[in-house]
Amino acid sequence: MTGVRTEGEEAVRPTLGLPPVPPADPLTAARARVDPPARQLRGRARRRVPLFGRGGSADAGERVLYGVLGVLAVLGLVSPGQFNVAPADSLVEVAFLATAGLAARRRGAPAWTIAVPAGGYLFLKTLLLLLYGSASLPDFLLAYKSFVYLLLMAFFVGTALFDGHRLARVTTFLVAVFLAKYGYSVALGLADRPGVYMENNFELIMLLGLVYLAHPYLGALRHWVFAGLVVTVLLSGSRSAALGLVCVYVFLYVRARSRTWPFHVAGVALVGWAVLSLFSARAAQDSGVQLDRLVFFQTFQYEVRTWPLWEFVTGSFPLTPLSPGSCGSLSFYSVLFSKTESGVCYSVILHSFLMRAVFDHGLIGLVLLYGLLWWGLRRSGVVVRDALALLLLITLSALSVSAFNSVFAAIVLAVAMGLDRTRPPPDDPGPPAAPRRGRRASVGVVGGGGRERGLTEHD
Repeated sequence: MTGVRTEGEEAVRPTLGLPPVPPADPLTAARARVDPPARQLRGRARRRVPLFGRGGSADAGERVLYGVLGVLAVLGLVSPGQFNVAPADSLVEVAFLATAGLAARRRGAPAWTIAVPAGGYLFLKTLLLLLYGSASLPDFLLAYKSFVYLLLMAFFVGTALFDGHRLARVTTFLVAVFLAKYGYSVALGLADRPGVYMENNFELIMLLGLVYLAHPYLGALRHWVFAGLVVTVLLSGSRSAALGLVCVYVFLYVRARSRTWPFHVAGVALVGWAVLSLFSARAAQDSGVQLDRLVFFQTFQYEVRTWPLWEFVTGSFPLTPLSPGSCGSLSFYSVLFSKTESGVCYSVILHSFLMRAVFDHGLIGLVLLYGLLWWGLRRSGVVVRDALALLLLITLSALSVSAFNSVFAAIVLAVAMGLDRTRPPPDDPGPPAAPRRGRRASVGVVGGGGRERGLTEHD
């Protein structure tokens, strides 16, 4: 078929009385070696372009996490006028703990590299609390939950626990459920700030992060899924999610090497305009009322006004309550007061994770948290751009809400660390480019996403 001789053909043809095959020129021989037949190319394209691909059987931890998220999402969808008929936040916590426990079976050196410093930090702080502190253990765990999650995330590093194609299916389903719940809630006037699991400031960070991670595996639906995400965030009224949306768009679409980058920059302007409109609408609703985040910041300033420089580095002693005056001024958030001591409140009432982290952990704790998360992401094969995107997304949330202290942010980071990157995302490379005459043909792999090109050319 290709005109290329093989040793077997040369040996057999004379015995059959057939004329010998004329020698092929070197370019034809090279092309035959690297170019599979057209029928094989068509078959490969059919196998590689499925919408979400086909993977093997799901891991037990993957089934637990996705199953609980899916069932609770359906319950939230059929819960008009409220977030969810079930205690969704607690059940998601339990599902994450169970998934981490199942992932711990695959533990290795990468897991211990994070678990030892995170666990050592928690042990030291707990020891100081038990020996010299007076706060209750539930209040302590609530304040230090980010390091508890970090300890659990250690067991996801490099496990290849989550299949990208199944992640794409789950993410598409969640975007559809969120869009439907937020849509009918706003359209029917059932809620100004709808939610599926709980308050949307928390759950939307998970949705944004999962869409970012699943984007390469979404195939032909990727732009439709992202459009549904945009509409969902704009319906939510969440300012922190709106900032996160801009972050996700920039890291997904704005790339200097892309020939369509001017259109993506225009898209940034369009998304930014929509986000500004959301901020304006929220400002109109809050007209004449002092922003609660400003009250929290003023309270934080009051609490640290007498701190020496070293205390900003180490944070307060575990667990230091806020002053009675500060707790009194924030009495409208009494649900966040101490679980065991009446009238006592801790840093959790400040809402913003960054303020809480400086108060409880200091700069040392923040550097340790970000450093170990960065190491875990990179050790799991997450490229620098994606690691920056995920950490920036959650940090933007940390300006307003608990961020790293939330199980929804922990799920995003755990999936990123445990994503199976041995199977490339589905793509359609199209027909291979034919080499020009006079040039040497060779086989090449383009990019880190697994996209193959039949031929590359070298002078």
